[in-house]
Amino acid sequence: MPYYNAMIDHDAYVLREGTGTSGVIEAARLAAGRLADHLIPHLVIGGIAVQEHGYPRATIDVDLVVPDVLDALEILTADVTGPLFRLPGGTEDRIQDRRTETFIDLLQAGRVLKHGCQVPFPLPTVASDLLQIVGLEKLISLKLDSWANSPLRRLKDKADVVEIILRRKLPRDLAVDAPVRRFYLETWDGLKAER
Repeated sequence: MPYYNAMIDHDAYVLREGTGTSGVIEAARLAAGRLADHLIPHLVIGGIAVQEHGYPRATIDVDLVVPDVLDALEILTADVTGPLFRLPGGTEDRIQDRRTETFIDLLQAGRVLKHGCQVPFPLPTVASDLLQIVGLEKLISLKLDSWANSPLRRLKDKADVVEIILRRKLPRDLAVDAPVRRFYLETWDGLKAER
């Protein structure tokens, strides 16, 4: 199963409540519900997925993978007086929740984060008002891919991978995507050597 729909990590919940960032989850759930009303599937990646996979660290935005960004954008912002709106003069793939001031980034399934990346965003298949969290192997793959192509700017992605490996005690043979397998093994071996 490439993703799951449970928001179950207790530490992530405590972190969001303690830091006042539970609005991020509210915004994500609102967007998921609106998309589900129109049978548009989604996947949550980024910081929320990192939290739900066992590393409770702060995040202030939502990253949603959708089959078609423009369709999702139209659905989410159709009600011009509603809580979700397009940013004035902003990009076509970022919206904001008026209630929580949370940014929501819409990411095109099948595309990569940026030129040079090799791990495409997975195609979501479930339209649900429950948050669909990307699977662990794909999350690790996406994080290593973004870090490898911007090692200084995306250092947090590498740190996310390190923390998830340590906290979840991930195996060396985790089924990450082939383009980032070498980076996963180097990271895993390096952590093992530091013990």
